[in-house]
Amino acid sequence: MSISRIITEANTMTRSSQRTRRPSLPGEILAELYLAPHKISIARFAEACGVTRKHMSSIVNGHAAITAEMAARMAAVLGTTAQYWLNLQNAVDLYDAQERLATSENRPQLMPVFG
Repeated sequence: MSISRIITEANTMTRSSQRTRRPSLPGEILAELYLAPHKISIARFAEACGVTRKHMSSIVNGHAAITAEMAARMAAVLGTTAQYWLNLQNAVDLYDAQERLATSENRPQLMPVFG
């Protein structure tokens, strides 16, 4: 198989697998799947993570993104992996970036040699 065919197939798979809706925010997942079922308050979870209640509230309410350090803190408290939380945040960030580019007047254009 030629390299150009491999690239074309990879690009087609990438374009066809784009989401149609914004992924759930990591804070929503945290609140709904981890905190609420165990009746853990934001303040209590923030204290366990070693951060302020205000910062954790910002994450839960979708006003702050999860950083690598925060992902590591949350993973240590919840028994998950930091990569899990970063992947959730990455999905949201990528979706938002693609949406901004799709409506931008200065959209990137596929070079003919690659398409």
